[in-house]
Amino acid sequence: MPLVKYTILILGSVGILLPLWLLFVSSFRETTNVMTYPPKLWPDDGSFANYVELFSGTRYQFGRWFLNSVIVAGSSTLLVLLVCSMAGYAFAKRDFIGKKLIFTLILSTMMIPGIVSLIPSFLIVDRLGWSNSYIGLIAPTIPSAFGVFLMTQFIRVLPREVEESAKMDGCGEYGTFFRIILPMTGPSLGVLAIFHFIGNWGSLIWPLVITTDEKMKTLPVGIAGMKAYDTNTSGEIMAATFLSFIPLFIVFLFAREKFIEGVTAGAVKG
Repeated sequence: MPLVKYTILILGSVGILLPLWLLFVSSFRETTNVMTYPPKLWPDDGSFANYVELFSGTRYQFGRWFLNSVIVAGSSTLLVLLVCSMAGYAFAKRDFIGKKLIFTLILSTMMIPGIVSLIPSFLIVDRLGWSNSYIGLIAPTIPSAFGVFLMTQFIRVLPREVEESAKMDGCGEYGTFFRIILPMTGPSLGVLAIFHFIGNWGSLIWPLVITTDEKMKTLPVGIAGMKAYDTNTSGEIMAATFLSFIPLFIVFLFAREKFIEGVTAGAVKG
């Protein structure tokens, strides 16, 4: 049985990692050699020409696209963690008029496809003068019904005695939240951060709609439009795609423990 289990794990790992390895190999090959069959598992005929072309600035503004994606995805994730954790604290630990109704309305928005709100969101952002700006890219991504739900459910099971002890020690409302509650929600924050960062990093539709300036494009929009510069860009697209994967790997690498802890928290508490 252990042999069968390890064999399945190895085959599964190969199936997951092989496409990434082929992407890495293809990023070093010339465009004319990218689609050769059978695919090569080592870039013996490759060079750094594709990467040099990306950062040369002659045809692409890849560095600016990359920076825009870091700013947009990073800022949006931090703001979502703050807003959703504060909302979750209010819904979980505070009583106010209409709490159940408001919470239900927020959750009901999860059933509405994002494409439905695309045009209204564009009209609002455009009339506010936020087109081709970071605030226009970030602001509509902050509301997260999933984030509010996740944080509410996690904070709800925290013992109320913790809050009472904090207040006895002289902590106010904000002190209790930022010093006591927020550090205890690390696992759920890790889960929300990974999901939201990955979603925003790979977002294409909203940045495509709200940006027309080349300098304000994010990576998905820039990479999608690379074919417009030249039809022979497969190698450069492979290089750009591989580089766009690196931040996702880094985020998961640093947040993986919190992510696993957050995913298994419900099962342990159940």
